[in-house]
Amino acid sequence: MSFDSLVMEIRTALKLNSEVPGFDPKNGNERAKFLFLLEAPGPKAVESGLISFDNQDPTARNFREQLAAAGISREEIAIWNIVPWYIGNEGGTAIRPATGQDVRDGIEFLAPLISSMPHLRCIILVGGAARQAHLFLSRTTDVRIVCCHHPSARVVNINPTAANENIEIFRFVKTTT
Repeated sequence: MSFDSLVMEIRTALKLNSEVPGFDPKNGNERAKFLFLLEAPGPKAVESGLISFDNQDPTARNFREQLAAAGISREEIAIWNIVPWYIGNEGGTAIRPATGQDVRDGIEFLAPLISSMPHLRCIILVGGAARQAHLFLSRTTDVRIVCCHHPSARVVNINPTAANENIEIFRFVKTTT
């Protein structure tokens, strides 16, 4: 299944449209070695229609800078969310934290995503919500699974070592997979 087909399947199954942003076509996507799973699309992803580190928000900027510092190119990555639909307020201005039920609902779409990536070498669970998928992924795939901090401004401001720790993890993944 192509990534575009997966997005359409999710939109149809949940009777949603722009609330499920697509994959950034500038990334490696189906050809990627690394799958980065974040929490849920933010308002800027819904606005742009893409899960992309080119979106105009602090999380996207921090993530882009961390990947660049680690030497990971966009051709090597796919970026997705454990909850692939918008879970924010009605005004589309703020995301709420993903609940356990949100994560359980989103997990059902991971198997077809992973099976669409023949070159996948590592799944990086970005932040606490994404880490909730670890057990499911451990039963679903034999690729390496690692975790890192979420690149949001809130996390980076609370934990001043978070960005450097992410860069170290990304470099480790790049050189060992």
